[in-house]
Amino acid sequence: MNFNLYYILPELILAGGGILALALGLLTGRFAPKGGRPARIGVLSPEVVSLAVLLAALAASVWLLADKGLARGVSQFGGVMAVDGLALFFKIIAVLSTIIVALLSIDFFRGVQFHRGEYYALLVFAALAITSLAASTDLIMMYLSLEFLSITSYILAGYLKQEPKSNEAAVKYFLYGSVAAAVMIYGMSILYGVTGTTSILGISDALWARPAPYPLLFLSLMLMLVGFGFKIAMVPFHQWAPDTYEGAPTPIAAFLSVGSMAGGIAVLVRMLGTGITFSAFDWTPLIILLSAATMTVGNLVAIPQLNIKRMLAYSSIAQVGYLLLGVAAMAYSPLALPAILLYVFIYLFMNLGAFAVVTILSARLGSDELRDYAGLIRRAPVAAVAMVFFMLSLAGVPPTAGFLGKFYLFSAAIQSGHAAIFWLTVLAIANTVVSAYYYLNVVRRMFFAEAREAKPITCSRPLSFAIGLTLAMTLLVLLYAQPFIKMAHRSAAMLTGI
Repeated sequence: MNFNLYYILPELILAGGGILALALGLLTGRFAPKGGRPARIGVLSPEVVSLAVLLAALAASVWLLADKGLARGVSQFGGVMAVDGLALFFKIIAVLSTIIVALLSIDFFRGVQFHRGEYYALLVFAALAITSLAASTDLIMMYLSLEFLSITSYILAGYLKQEPKSNEAAVKYFLYGSVAAAVMIYGMSILYGVTGTTSILGISDALWARPAPYPLLFLSLMLMLVGFGFKIAMVPFHQWAPDTYEGAPTPIAAFLSVGSMAGGIAVLVRMLGTGITFSAFDWTPLIILLSAATMTVGNLVAIPQLNIKRMLAYSSIAQVGYLLLGVAAMAYSPLALPAILLYVFIYLFMNLGAFAVVTILSARLGSDELRDYAGLIRRAPVAAVAMVFFMLSLAGVPPTAGFLGKFYLFSAAIQSGHAAIFWLTVLAIANTVVSAYYYLNVVRRMFFAEAREAKPITCSRPLSFAIGLTLAMTLLVLLYAQPFIKMAHRSAAMLTGI
């Protein structure tokens, strides 16, 4: 069995760090109840240790991505995992998103009674699950990583045990996830029966050597898409997302919208890019149909929402629809995969930035209703201005990074030369125009509606840093795009099997 500790350094750091945070939780106890004195955050507190571990894992992932010795990637553990551009890119996404979520959590849970060590350990383990999922090149490893991520997410979604909505969010998420996982593994079993292997590259080779019956391949892919679609909140497997986002702690809703979604996109790209390839089975019409439904349902249902977390849930569903447009174009355009990666990178900052502002009102006012954003420019001017840029970026309006992401993604789709993908791109542009309505509605409330009260809303240092970081990246990626575009192309070129 071939493995090198150097290549799995991010996973080792995350695994060890999660265990350490869990152990420190036994020594530092809980945060105090509301109204009480918050527990002190020291050098050896779970919060600080988790952030240090995540930063170390981020540095290791960036170092590996820059390693010229990994020009085409390497296999580990007998081909069960790959260390290639796709895996390393999504490791960076997983760790970056978890760092920002950890910063949001420090503010959100201040003064709330909860188990600190277990919470931050679960965050680190969730990041570990995404890194393992992105690197999976075997159906069994893929399933285990997905379930590892799901279990940590179920627990985190229901972490506010005293809140009925949080309990409801976790139960709904668990029930949907359990059914989706069962359906997915049945699809995997059909694919194994057809090809005689669980290896992604082995599946590709088997389908090249002996084409499988079309109905069986179609059924297998459809069933697996139930599991993948659940993880990324793709229509029609999106029903859990609005209720779960609304009831879960706000930082966890942010994590589900970016980290969990990124893991699902990674495994979907690897399966369709190196497993059930376009040459073996034309999955393009199916992905086109799912993309059109996902972006349209997400945007239209977001319009009447009065709760901002539900609105952002449907916004996230719509963003997945745009990413599926890139997936549909992968077989025809060499720019499609880099465009997907660049869009995921940009989406991380603009969406987590929006959730960072939402966290302020969730923590200070205990409300996620849109009406409470009225007059925010007078109560929290810095947060309100930052929210404007995040909303504009999600809508794809310059001068924000969201404009670059959509432009690059739509250009790659048009370059594919496929007629159906061209019309899907036209639909995506129309959906982008529709989305501007509900994004700018938030801006309208913050700047032009009368505030319900005049008391200023304060922001803690960790939360201010998270907002500053995400805002800076939301603007920087457009103003200085070349390094990020280059990173996306390098990661795509390093994908094992393409």
